Amino acid sequence: MLYPHKKERSHRFLLALRTGLPLFILATLLMSFRLSAYFETMPAGFYMGAIFILAISIYFIFYMIYRGFNEQITDPITHTFTRQKVISILKEEIVKDKDYSIILISIENLADINSKYGTKAGDKVLKKVAREAGRFFENKGFDKFPIGHFKGGDFLIGLKGNYNSIRPFLEMMCIKFDDFIIDDMEIKVIGTIVDKSLSSDVLSLVERLFELKEMEMEEGEHIKTPTVDDISLFELEENIRYAITNRNFSLMFQPLEADEKIVQVSIKLQGKNDKIIHQKTFIPVIKRLGFEMEFDEILLEKILLNCKKLDKVTFAFNISPSVLRNKRFIQRFKQMVEKETIDFSRLIILLYEKNIYSNTKRYNDLLQDYRALGVRFCLDNVGAINSSIEYIKRLDIDIIRFDKAFSKNMDILSYASFLRAFIDISKDLKLKSWIKMVDTNELKLEFKEMNIDYIQGNVISKIISYEKLEEILD
Repeated sequence: MLYPHKKERSHRFLLALRTGLPLFILATLLMSFRLSAYFETMPAGFYMGAIFILAISIYFIFYMIYRGFNEQITDPITHTFTRQKVISILKEEIVKDKDYSIILISIENLADINSKYGTKAGDKVLKKVAREAGRFFENKGFDKFPIGHFKGGDFLIGLKGNYNSIRPFLEMMCIKFDDFIIDDMEIKVIGTIVDKSLSSDVLSLVERLFELKEMEMEEGEHIKTPTVDDISLFELEENIRYAITNRNFSLMFQPLEADEKIVQVSIKLQGKNDKIIHQKTFIPVIKRLGFEMEFDEILLEKILLNCKKLDKVTFAFNISPSVLRNKRFIQRFKQMVEKETIDFSRLIILLYEKNIYSNTKRYNDLLQDYRALGVRFCLDNVGAINSSIEYIKRLDIDIIRFDKAFSKNMDILSYASFLRAFIDISKDLKLKSWIKMVDTNELKLEFKEMNIDYIQGNVISKIISYEKLEEILD
C-alpha cells in the first residue's frame, strides 16, 4: 500500500473517531444516568450484555462514519458528479428511458490554460464551463439531468431524448461558447453526441464519444456526430472483427499526375452481408479493439499483391505511426516485401499524427531503417493543426503532402502565400511536394506553375477500382 493511501486511511479513521467519540461518551452517560437507581438490584449478566451491545453499536457507528468519508459523489473542483457516480447514474437512466442521449463537452485548450495561467485558473475554467453548460440545458427545459467531470477538460451529460432532438441544443450551446471568455482567457469548447440507438452499454457509448472527439473538425463545424454509416456499436464491432478475420478489405485507387506512375490506396472494410464500413468509421474502433497491427499487416499484404500484378506502379498508403514504430513490425514488413520480391522504392507510406511523438530521435532512427531498404515516407496534411510541421524539422523523410485546405482556399492570399513558402521549403530540403483534392483545370495549371511535383484530385482521376486501374494503365 502506498504512503498516500495509508495516510488517507488513518486520516479517515481519526475523522470517524472524532465524530463518533462524543456519541459514545453521550450514550454511556445517558445509560449510566437512567440505570443508576437500579445498579444494586440488576444482575451482573445484564451489565455484561449492555456493554457488549453498546460496544457493537459504537463500532457500527464508527464504521459507517468511516465508510461515509469514502463515498464522495461530487467532484470538489467542479461540483459536478464524479466519474464513477455519473457513469452509475447514466447506466440507470439509459435503461429507464426509451430515448436517451449522452453528450461529451470538452475544453480543448485546458492544457494551454493550465500552462499559461496556472492550475488555479484552469480549475476556475472547469467550474465555470460546467456551470454554464448546466444552466444552458436547464434553460432549455431539461430537468434533473446528470452532469459529471469525467477527466481533464471533459464532462459527460445525460439527457432524455434521441440524437435528432438533442443535437440542435448541443450545437446552440457550442456556438454560445465560441465567444466564451473568462478573465481574458479564451475558452475553446467542442461537443460530441451519441444516443442509445448505437448501444445500451454506457461505457461503449462513452468510448465512441471520445473516438468522435479525436476526429478532425471541419471548418465551421461546432460538434462531432456519428458518421453516416454508424450502426449499433455491437454490430459495428462485430462487422469489423468479421472483416479482419476474413481479410475482407476493399481497396480503391486514385492515380496522381507525377513523373512516375503513383496511385494512392484507400480502404473500406466489408462486414457481414457485404456491409461496407468506411475508413473514417473503422479506424478509431480498430485502435480501441487492439487490431492496429493485424489490420496494417493485412493491408500491406493486399497492397503487395497489387504491386506484383502492376509491376511499374508505385503505391502510397497509410500505416499507423504506432505500428511503424514497433520493431517487430519492421522485421515483419521486410519479410513480407522480400517474400514477394517487390522493389521497396515502389512503396510510399503516408504519415499522419495529430500530436508529436515525444522521442522524435527514436522515431527518426526507426524510419531510417525503412528508408535504408528504399521505402519512401510522406508527411501528410502539412499546414493543418497537427505534428507535420514539427516533423519536417526533425524527421528525415522524402515527400510532403499539403493539407486539403490549400486546394480549397487558393483564392485567399494567406493560403496561397503559405503554400508557396512550403513549396520553397520542400525545394530547399530536397523533398518532393504533393497537393491533393485538385478538382479544376485552373487549379491544376496553377499548381503546375508552382512546381508541385505530385498533383492528385478528381481533375486527374476519380477514386477507381482495381479493374478500372488496370484498364487505365493498359
